[in-house]
Amino acid sequence: MQLGTAKLAVTPPIPVRLCGYAARKAPFERVNEDIFLRVHLHRSREGTILFVYADLLWWSGGFVDAAREMLSARYAIPIENIFFVASHNHSGPPTGGRFTPSLEEFSPGYADFLMQRVEQGVRIAQENLEPVNVFRHDGTCALNVYRRVISDSGVLMRPNYRVPADHTLTVFAFRRPDGSLKGCMVHYPCHANLSDQNAVSPDYPGVALRMLDGDFPDSVSLFLQGCTADLRPNSVLGDRFVAVDHEKVLLFAENFHRQCRALLEQPGKAVQPCLRTSRTTVSLPLEGVLSKEELRARLKTAQGVEREWAQAVWDSGNRAFEELEVSCIRYGPEMCFYTFNAEVAQEYAAFARGVRPGAVCIAYTNGMIGYLCTAGQIAHGGYEPKESALYFALAGTYRQEIEPLIKKAIRSSIHF
Repeated sequence: MQLGTAKLAVTPPIPVRLCGYAARKAPFERVNEDIFLRVHLHRSREGTILFVYADLLWWSGGFVDAAREMLSARYAIPIENIFFVASHNHSGPPTGGRFTPSLEEFSPGYADFLMQRVEQGVRIAQENLEPVNVFRHDGTCALNVYRRVISDSGVLMRPNYRVPADHTLTVFAFRRPDGSLKGCMVHYPCHANLSDQNAVSPDYPGVALRMLDGDFPDSVSLFLQGCTADLRPNSVLGDRFVAVDHEKVLLFAENFHRQCRALLEQPGKAVQPCLRTSRTTVSLPLEGVLSKEELRARLKTAQGVEREWAQAVWDSGNRAFEELEVSCIRYGPEMCFYTFNAEVAQEYAAFARGVRPGAVCIAYTNGMIGYLCTAGQIAHGGYEPKESALYFALAGTYRQEIEPLIKKAIRSSIHF
């Protein structure tokens, strides 16, 4: 197998609004640390797979559609083999305007700048393809915690140590024939929302990647965010989550980096790459969708974020469903990825590992359709299955029936 890599700064050249926290209303005040675009181009006799990563909250569906079409035409890579992944960093700018402005205020100028960086990064990666051997390193990392507590007053976003968090940490190392590291893919399920400052930062995943780059000159690594819809960093005071400043982001990232580095120093399991992909799309039904007349009336009477929601839903056609894209990427028996264009509950990652032992689930890929919770979580309510729909501009909230539909989509790749 061959690997080509690239790394380019994508810090906004002028202040824009960051996304991830509705409380931040003004353009960012400073840059605590640059954010980056990172490219991995994987090529074997069977085909080519492209990963474009950035220290962003997510990639908008519109941006992804345009970028995939451009890259496919320019570099002869099948659209279904192009994957835009994000760390879910809450301290970066948005890439589209699909959701309510209270969540993200889109800058077309930044999107144009980012698209140029994407094309440049893929071109650089194409030019430095090298033979590599692939090794899988499996471990655990207990830096995350389940974030839903059921109380008499409803579901609270609080640390819940009674529900086990998915501590799975996986690092894939791509080494040149001489043993030097060309790059890594680091997978871990944990929100990247340590800081709520109005400042650009890559949060803990991007900082840890910068540290890995420093450890291994001439290498470029990227982060694959997992199913972390119900998981947060274990940054807690008493019974509540607390935001931290950049110095504490660095401390958290150093801890995470140290655990990734320790894995790399252990013998890995050799992977014999045979690149193949499959893609499944499934319509996920929504409940509580207003009629056209009801939505028109809401547009006239609603204020604030509710009016923003009504306008965004109207503009997107008031759909009673959202389209989930699930891809399966197989490098062989030792290395299988599932990707989702959503924020996904940790139970689905456990289910995927039951279907394919060792499967790695990557959320925030090729778009965003909101939180995908389990039937039980939907029944209990709370921010993820119910309240977040306002910010994601969903016409309704997901029905409990989505759980078997998602699991069926995962299971459909079993014979692939």
